[in-house]
Amino acid sequence: MRNRIYKKNVDVLRIENQKSLEIKMSQCYQMYDNNIARENALIDLMVTELIMHGKDANQIRQISQISKILGLSLGLGTRYCDTLEKASKIYDIGNIAIASEVYEKDDALSFEEFEGVKQHTLFGYDILQSQDLPSLQLGAVISREHHEWWNGGGYPSQLKSKEINIASRIVAVADTVGALFRSRPGRSTWSYEKILEYLNTRATIQFDSDVIDVFLINQEAIHEILMTDLDTVPSAWYA
Repeated sequence: MRNRIYKKNVDVLRIENQKSLEIKMSQCYQMYDNNIARENALIDLMVTELIMHGKDANQIRQISQISKILGLSLGLGTRYCDTLEKASKIYDIGNIAIASEVYEKDDALSFEEFEGVKQHTLFGYDILQSQDLPSLQLGAVISREHHEWWNGGGYPSQLKSKEINIASRIVAVADTVGALFRSRPGRSTWSYEKILEYLNTRATIQFDSDVIDVFLINQEAIHEILMTDLDTVPSAWYA
């Protein structure tokens, strides 16, 4: 019974937020007569929505910048990486369907809560794939796949290895680093050294080892990105 009630509440919130965002996106689309302006305006709209729902603006920028660096280092090409940079600002738009109190919990999520959180990948996909614009189409793929694991242990589709789009494999790493580098309820900020150790241990399990390799090659530049956007700096980064 409790599971059915929780699922109903999640569905109601998802539908309400999706309708609200779709109206705003339609209005935004109609304001411009060329796709470049439309694309930029829609990205700005969704970033604003994410921030309103509790996403950290610095974290959005960090993930976007890190993703572009990793893509370029993997030889994906400037044009593709420009699209990746935009897409990696909005891939988490599905989070607007999740109640803020779930993300703000100090203790572990219940089974029902975690199952609800997992739906943000599909919700985000539905929103983004509805717009025939390059960064939104790529963002849709990333939304659906950024919690898939290299070994097939992720969600929602248990994809593995190169079944997972390269953009999703890149953002999976950038997303994890961006999250661990800041505190959240129940967890303090990780030192950069601890994050690097974690990435190494998760290569070929959770992450593509090629992406981890280029992350390590670019670790100083990435560290600078993480440091630059922080309002406060922990006293010991390598503790």
